[in-house]
Amino acid sequence: MAISGDQIIAEGRKFLGLPYVFGAAGPKSFDCSGLVQYVLKQLGVSAPRTSNAQWGWVKKIQQADLQPGDLIFEQWPGDGPAPGHVVIYAGGGQVIEAPHTGADVRIRAWSPNETTIVGYGRVPGSSGSTGGGTSGGGLNLLSLALPQPVLDMFADAEHALQAMMWILNPENWVRIIAGVFGVFFAVGGITMLVGAA
Repeated sequence: MAISGDQIIAEGRKFLGLPYVFGAAGPKSFDCSGLVQYVLKQLGVSAPRTSNAQWGWVKKIQQADLQPGDLIFEQWPGDGPAPGHVVIYAGGGQVIEAPHTGADVRIRAWSPNETTIVGYGRVPGSSGSTGGGTSGGGLNLLSLALPQPVLDMFADAEHALQAMMWILNPENWVRIIAGVFGVFFAVGGITMLVGAA
């Protein structure tokens, strides 16, 4: 069944404002890949569950070929197997995403200069969007209006904010603490074995 990028975006917008819950795949809460899977399911497309599996499933495309409705895969510190995050490109320099604990499904500004990008993919069976790719979106108009150093400054500020949100995320603190205790117990165990020998 062929679907368009416009259909993917329209379906994704229906879930704006619903909460992010790690491991949730709808209909009342989502994580990033759960949102993508649920949106596509509503359009008759069966997608894998995780961002890592979705990355293996999509048709890989280049940034220059990115169209609204395509998926952008990212990797943030502490994410699981790469890529650990996926968003839906909405065109005009924006994406739809289920971001992290404490935030809701949202539309946010996106830049191809983001350093977290792993790659781009098109949903199998998707015919793309009538709205055009990155060359026809609002991102290019903004790029024409502002010099690149100013655009880079905005991208840097967004990265800093996203890094801060990662640090403040309780789930990530659990991972950090568990990792520290794991190292502590491993070193203690090795020390005891060496001392007993």
